[in-house]
Amino acid sequence: MLTIEYTVQLLKAYVEGRIHPDTHIELRQLFEQHPELFVQVDRLTDPTHLEAVLLDYKQLYAPAYRKQEQRVLDRIFTQINEEQVVRYKKRKRLFVRYAAAASVVFVLGVGLWKFTYKPTYTEAQVLEKAQDFIPGGNRATLTTSDGTRLDLNEERLGIVMGGDIKYDDGSVLLADAESKATFLTLSTPKGGQYQVVLSDGTKVWLNAASSLRYPKVFGTQQRMVFVEGEAYFEVAKNKQKPFVVQTDKEKVEVLGTHFNVNSYTEEKESKVSLIEGRVKVSVDGMRETLLDPGHQSVVSGQRIRVQEFNVEESMAWKNGEFMFNNENLGTALRQVERWYDVDIQVDPQLAQINLWGTVSRMETFDKVLKVIKMTDDNIKIKLDGRRVRLMK
Repeated sequence: MLTIEYTVQLLKAYVEGRIHPDTHIELRQLFEQHPELFVQVDRLTDPTHLEAVLLDYKQLYAPAYRKQEQRVLDRIFTQINEEQVVRYKKRKRLFVRYAAAASVVFVLGVGLWKFTYKPTYTEAQVLEKAQDFIPGGNRATLTTSDGTRLDLNEERLGIVMGGDIKYDDGSVLLADAESKATFLTLSTPKGGQYQVVLSDGTKVWLNAASSLRYPKVFGTQQRMVFVEGEAYFEVAKNKQKPFVVQTDKEKVEVLGTHFNVNSYTEEKESKVSLIEGRVKVSVDGMRETLLDPGHQSVVSGQRIRVQEFNVEESMAWKNGEFMFNNENLGTALRQVERWYDVDIQVDPQLAQINLWGTVSRMETFDKVLKVIKMTDDNIKIKLDGRRVRLMK
């Protein structure tokens, strides 16, 4: 699933003749999924109109706005080459039928929510209060095996292991002489994220409400760490020392690779998503599977299965976005709950509603609520302090 910003740049490069569907995989896939978008873009004479055309095209995929098809189409026509308008309008009905039947909903940008969503007075009050719920940031605690607990600097992105433990800017957090700890635990609260470079050079990004337990210096046999929650790894290659990630639900063995682990205790499933390299995932030391790039293991109880996954979706949190690709509301909002440090209650009849869209993790909480309202305008939202309730 492509973001608005990236899609605009992709199409701009095509209009300017710098890339072509025959040689660019993502561009070809985009045009195969949305052939009428190809028709519009191919007739553009000014690349600066791309974003407006794209936003209008996406509106046709939102059921709540099907009644506005004629108005939306008219706006599109004014943005494409005038001499092509008459010929294009003859294809208008085909385009509308295609939009109505399409099974793929294009990514909905935050700008579209601002443009189209007009809440009632009561809803406006709710959204105004939700603006006070600011997004998370760089917050974490480092606890050493000798009992030292350090609240980490929120202005730094992460820490680097070595003789001294330093921040990413080189300033010393904990001098070697001040601690004889052998193991450390990096923990993020709700609304927190942090990074660490381990003693072997492996880089780890930690999502909200997660923890990583690791040795200050790895031993001679293997490199083992323990994860609760979600973490993204870029493992330094070392054929003599396998890298092992242990969670409550599975074990991941690698030599050098990039992958994401999502293993929150409150979730029914634990997922390992492989971006680059190869990993072995096992459950209870018996059931095991090898993953290739673009595949993820899904562990539920004692069962393990392998499936393909969307790389952008899996990496969205690390790249500062929420990306919901036909995800049920209950699961999606647990991600939101952890990041904004709120308590969200969803009525059971709403929990299985599928949510589409993308929102920056740097936006205030009201933007997320607008996405939910666009999914089903009948959803009612109540706020009580930092408690949020969604109901019919």
